Amino acid sequence: MSELLYIKTSANGTRSRSSQLCEHFIRQHVQANPETRVIQRDLVGAPLPHLGPEQWDALRLPPTELSEAQLAYRRQSDRLIAEFDRADRVVIALPLYNAGIPSQLKAYFDLLARAGISFEFTEQGPRGLLRDKDLYLIATRGGVLDSADDHQVPAVKQLLGLIGITRIHTLIADGLDLSPDSRELSLTTAYERLAALA
Repeated sequence: MSELLYIKTSANGTRSRSSQLCEHFIRQHVQANPETRVIQRDLVGAPLPHLGPEQWDALRLPPTELSEAQLAYRRQSDRLIAEFDRADRVVIALPLYNAGIPSQLKAYFDLLARAGISFEFTEQGPRGLLRDKDLYLIATRGGVLDSADDHQVPAVKQLLGLIGITRIHTLIADGLDLSPDSRELSLTTAYERLAALA
C-alpha cells in the first residue's frame, strides 16, 4: 500500500478552488491506484502554532532546557517530519493570498524544515535529508503574475528543495477572478492536466 499526504491550506472552505482541484486529482489518482491510502493534513481546520521565541528555542535547545509546552511543540515537529517523510506522494493545495503563500503553510514549513533533522548545512550549501518523492503543487490565483512577481510557487519550491524534494509537478490555475470566460478556460485546462498527472 502506498501513502499519499494531502496538505490542505485554504481558508476558503468548500469554495476553495485549490482544494477542489486537489481533491479532484486525488480521486482520480486513487481510482487508478486503489491501494493508495490518503492522509489529510488540514492546516486551517487544525492550525499549527506560528513561530515565536518559545517555538524557536523548542527546535534548537537541548530537550533538558525546554518547558513542557516547548517539548510538545518539538514532538509535533517530529511527527510532521515523520508523516511527510513516510508518504510516497504529497499533494499541496496552494492558494495565493496577498501576493504570498498562506501563513498556515509557512507555519507548517517552519516545523518541517529543521537543521540536522530534515536538512543539514554543508560547505556546498544546505542539503536535504528527507526522502525524495513525487510532489504535486496545485496553485490557484485570481489574477495573472509575471515570473518576477511570483512569490507563491518559487517560495514553496525553495522550501521543498531545502529538505530534499526535487520531483515537483506544478500546476497553476490563474486568471480565476478576471472574468467568467477566463475562469472557465483556466479551470478546464487545469482539470485536463490533472487527469494526465493522475
